[in-house]
This record gives sequence, C-alpha cells and structure tokens, in this order.
Amino acid sequence: MTEPHGSLFDSELLSNLSELITRLNSYRFQAAHASRLSNEFDFTSNRVLYLLGTEGASRPSVLAAQLTTGRSNISKVLKRLESDGLIVSSVDPADSRATVVSLTEKGVAFSHEVFTIGDDMMGELTAEWSAEEAEQFSALLARLNAAAAAYENRLSSAMKQRPRRKNTADD
Repeated sequence: MTEPHGSLFDSELLSNLSELITRLNSYRFQAAHASRLSNEFDFTSNRVLYLLGTEGASRPSVLAAQLTTGRSNISKVLKRLESDGLIVSSVDPADSRATVVSLTEKGVAFSHEVFTIGDDMMGELTAEWSAEEAEQFSALLARLNAAAAAYENRLSSAMKQRPRRKNTADD
C-alpha cells in the first residue's frame, strides 16, 4: 500500500498494520460500517454496545476514556441506552462509591447484531482469500497479538520499577 507522503516506518509490516488500524478506527469507516445496523442508535451508542458486549460491565469513566469522549457525553449516551432498556447501572462491587453499567438481555441481543455485521464485513474483506489464507492470517495475527501483549506487560513492569522524575517549574 502506498501512502501519499510515504511511510514513516522502515518496517513494511508496521506501515501496513498502522494504515489498517487507522482506517478501521476512523470515524468515516466506523460510521459507514455502523450504517449497516438495523437500529437507529448513534455511532457512540453502538460503540458502547460493542464494548459492553466484548468486555462486560464497565465504569462510565472507563467507557469515556475508551471512546475518547467526555464524561458528560458518555453520561447522555448511557441515559439513552438505559431508558431504552439496553443497559442497567449498578453499584461497582469493587468500590461501592462507583457505578458500573452492563447490558440487559435486550442489550445483549442488540450487541449481537454489532458482532454479526463485523463478521459480515470480514467475510467481504477476505472474500477472495482461500480458507487456508484466512486461517494462516488469523493464526499470524493471534501470534502478533500475543507478542504485543507480552511486550506491553514487559514495558509496564519496567515503568513501575523506574523512579518517576518530579515535575518542576524549570522543566
């Protein structure tokens, strides 16, 4: 794949992966993809259904961070989804001062449609691939994902052990 300004990476693999991730995460792609849903929810509401369907119950602040939106926006989205009977709020079992939201049975059914169109999309994107190519690509992605998780854990451990530098006015 050729980028208009050339790749900033020496690694062709990283360049292609970066371009794919950017495209899949772009608002344009996500909004066009979500337009295939039969529900009439906005983009952010469908992303909440997806996240709760894949990751389970979550604090509103965590959802806001994952969606890179503000707390007031996520609060409005969650109120709409709750009034539609798709999510329910409850006390966080880990901290009784906080709340978590989770899908209701109706919400689970709605989130399944999000997953179904994802499967349909992948079928379209790989329609010209052989079954063997798709299996091989999936296996390689699983290996890359495991390596990325190990890398993240290794760096996170190193960060915890490194002394933090204090911020001063001179910095």
